[in-house]
Amino acid sequence: MAITYAELLERQEVNRTGFGRMLLNWRRRNGWTQYTACSWADEAGFETISYGNLSVIEQGKAGELRQKAFWQLAELNRRIAEQDWGTVQSPAIKQKLEGAIPLGDDACPIWTALELWACYCGLREVPAAFLATPPPTIAQRKATELSAKWRQQLRRVVEEWQLDPSEAITTLAAAASEEHRKRFYAVLTGFGDYKPEELAPLWIGADQYLPKRWLDQWEDSHRQQRQPGGSKGNKPAAPE
Repeated sequence: MAITYAELLERQEVNRTGFGRMLLNWRRRNGWTQYTACSWADEAGFETISYGNLSVIEQGKAGELRQKAFWQLAELNRRIAEQDWGTVQSPAIKQKLEGAIPLGDDACPIWTALELWACYCGLREVPAAFLATPPPTIAQRKATELSAKWRQQLRRVVEEWQLDPSEAITTLAAAASEEHRKRFYAVLTGFGDYKPEELAPLWIGADQYLPKRWLDQWEDSHRQQRQPGGSKGNKPAAPE
């Protein structure tokens, strides 16, 4: 279908946002952080896109991209496709590279700077494989940190509203879907922390996970039940 220049301009923001999301999905599907490409380039001795520039592109906030950015992305893609790792010594980087897949579609399995530019402009569709956003790759340290924060939020609300801890945990756990309820309850009560693979299906976008949403909704329900003019320490009515 033919498209006019005016129509391209009208969809410019949408197209750039879609391009950035595609790069985000590609990076996460490969299990990369925003620093992986730079770390690889530093060890192998080639020039690549900076992690700061990559971040703003992924967010759709980079504005007009320079030609160099497309060449840098294309070089990454070429090296992935040809398994041209260069002089990489770090085992961690090697592991991420060996499982990486190139960016492309059925018509052109390995995109060059031309295809990348065309997608950025809206002249080429985002490949179907990179339309959906995979959950972010996190380490156990991050999963442990999140688990601790959620327990802290629970304790804060219990103390703020002078709730019975046992009843509070039971009510909160009931907010979780049945398949996740048992594990949520165990984490809340301190019987271990979430593992990264357990958090993957609980990811809902950006830096948000379902346990945080359940906690926020539970806390909001107590705030809404607070009697007008009541003191901070008053216990809210039990949820229906």
